[in-house]
Amino acid sequence: MPVSPVIKRAPLYGSLANRFVAFLVDTTILVFCYSLILYSTAENPLQFSTWKDVVNFGGISMVEFEAILKVFLFSAYFPVLHWLYYTLLEASPKQATIGKFTLGLKVTDLRGKRITFLQANLRYFSKLLSALPLFTGFLLILSTRRKQTLHDYISRTVVVTDQ
Repeated sequence: MPVSPVIKRAPLYGSLANRFVAFLVDTTILVFCYSLILYSTAENPLQFSTWKDVVNFGGISMVEFEAILKVFLFSAYFPVLHWLYYTLLEASPKQATIGKFTLGLKVTDLRGKRITFLQANLRYFSKLLSALPLFTGFLLILSTRRKQTLHDYISRTVVVTDQ
């Protein structure tokens, strides 16, 4: 009995829309975590306005803005949490952040293999280069065959749909 060959479908690359929605999901999760940290480390959790106060009185006060800014600038929690979230999840066996995983995307190297922790770090920190000149590094996705951004090129990665 002849054995039929296994035909593997070519990977479909993550579109700009899918990757943007994944970014929004990840940002929502991170903002939730940041809020937990912010309110749990505040001297007085009632010092921050509620959304009702912000809408009714036209914004937050300068004192509240300074308190929030001080927490973000003088606390290592936020940049470390952000960095760990992206690098550990993209280098994990799932190969995706929660947002990417939700949309059926994963980050691979150019051969379709799992990326290393070093590649995940390179990808994370080179996002700064993608964002610098008016986010033009992100817009490369519109003109490349593999739908890669500048940080994908630098780290030699692609975002594909999970098959």
